Amino acid sequence: MAPTVCKLTGKEKTKMRKPVVEKMRRDRINRCIEQLKVLLKAEIKASQPCSKVEKADVLEMAVLYLKSNTCPSAQSYTHGFSRCTEETTRFMEQQIAKPVLMEQCETTQRAKVSAESVCAHAHGDSCQIASKSSGEHALWRPW
Repeated sequence: MAPTVCKLTGKEKTKMRKPVVEKMRRDRINRCIEQLKVLLKAEIKASQPCSKVEKADVLEMAVLYLKSNTCPSAQSYTHGFSRCTEETTRFMEQQIAKPVLMEQCETTQRAKVSAESVCAHAHGDSCQIASKSSGEHALWRPW
């Protein structure tokens, strides 16, 4: 007797695969809940030391644990603010420690502005450059 070969349609294949796919999904959920049980071992013992813990209980404890441990506390805010203040102070001290360099840059900038004003007078652009050289200092930019 020859074996019979059945050709399955798309719907029939889906019907046959659905229980297998559903079992894989349930297994994955159960593995994750078991991992949460291991991670939350101390919290589980504190809340329910002798009884069997249901999956829903494990999920609720995980949610409570995450809520209580991920909210920013006042201490972390204070620490961040203090660190920001320290970095700002360090930056300002570095800037104050370099007055000679800043004076050299300003001198170079003034020389450049006066040279441009001489050139501008020759080309007729005296309004814009003259205002720079008549007391207003152009901002020094390192770029």
